Amino acid sequence: MSLAVQLAVEESKVTPGLLGFVVVAFLAVATWLLLKSMNTRLKRVDFDESGKPAESGKPAETDAAPTDAAQKKEDNGAPVA
Repeated sequence: MSLAVQLAVEESKVTPGLLGFVVVAFLAVATWLLLKSMNTRLKRVDFDESGKPAESGKPAETDAAPTDAAQKKEDNGAPVA
């Protein structure tokens, strides 16, 4: 018998083995920990729909008048020097 025939492996008998299981288990645990951390951090977010950050628990006030920087723009949106 030739060496190639002796070393041939049947494809139906090849399995990922212990290393494959350990890698998949590690990825599953890491994903679970990341999702748990993300959920905790998202619960802490203080979302204000006006788009301005809230200052020390106070609701942000909406300004009807544009700021000086917004007034100093050309028609194409570029700032005027």
